Amino acid sequence: MADQNLLCRENPYLSDMEEYHRIRLADREWMNPLITAENGLATDNCFGTYYLWGNAFGLQVSSFGGRLAAYCGRGEELRFFYPHGRGPLKPVLCEMERIAREQGAVLIINGVTQSQKAELEQAMPGYFTFQEKRDRADYIYSAEKLASLSGKKLHSKKNHCNRFERDYPDWHSEILGAEQVSDCLALLSDWEEGHQEAADEMQDAEQTAVKTAFRHYQELKMEGIALYAGEQLVGFSFGEMLGENGFDVHFEKAYAHINGAYAMVNRQMARMLLERHPGLAYINREEDMGHENLRIAKESYKPAFLIEKYSAYHK
Repeated sequence: MADQNLLCRENPYLSDMEEYHRIRLADREWMNPLITAENGLATDNCFGTYYLWGNAFGLQVSSFGGRLAAYCGRGEELRFFYPHGRGPLKPVLCEMERIAREQGAVLIINGVTQSQKAELEQAMPGYFTFQEKRDRADYIYSAEKLASLSGKKLHSKKNHCNRFERDYPDWHSEILGAEQVSDCLALLSDWEEGHQEAADEMQDAEQTAVKTAFRHYQELKMEGIALYAGEQLVGFSFGEMLGENGFDVHFEKAYAHINGAYAMVNRQMARMLLERHPGLAYINREEDMGHENLRIAKESYKPAFLIEKYSAYHK
């Protein structure tokens, strides 16, 4: 341990690192190659996750020795992200330790996957302790199964879609673009009013993230659908490509009082994605954040697997 701490004090990359700054849209150019280098299916493997939530939580980013150095918070609230990229791992980990030490904080890296956990242990054996965070596991689904809803396990979802189609024979879905944004923002406003009692910091951050995404929809290369019952928008969903054969659904909203609206948005999103990306295999519908109702909803769609997440600690 003493030798590792000595290396951290003599980090050879310090003189070449860029200044930390609040994440900007222009950072996509250099960040995207780093966060997509491992071709992973976790939500942290796409730029939108960092930019949309980073604006809400004050994310600071820098390029460090061919790796991404990113953190938010200060002091006891200081949290780092896994340092994506292809450069050597130990120097950027030591840089993280330097920042934590300056702030009198424990070095904590959140959102670490199984493969990243192995890389951390290989780079600095015994340096970290790991704690699994079930609330942060990503739900990964077969794109084909979400599009077809075939089989007994998804029969209830198909019934919800059938009910919606019977109740609203004039329904249709559209590719989500600039023309639908005003309708989506109106739905979002209605959704927020209906969830005021349960509002918390994460919900406020989500609202900020959705609005930011709509402002920079094309620049962020977002794709999505808008679901209509006649002329009324009743749901929308959008996200971005993830690796070579995946897609990350960042946001999905619908009117809960309309039977089948959520099931239809989910199905139509999968169908649209398969039409536009024939090689698509998986859809990441992100974590449940420990909310029981959200966990039940995500499990009801029978994920192909979950991407386990850990927090790595070094005191």
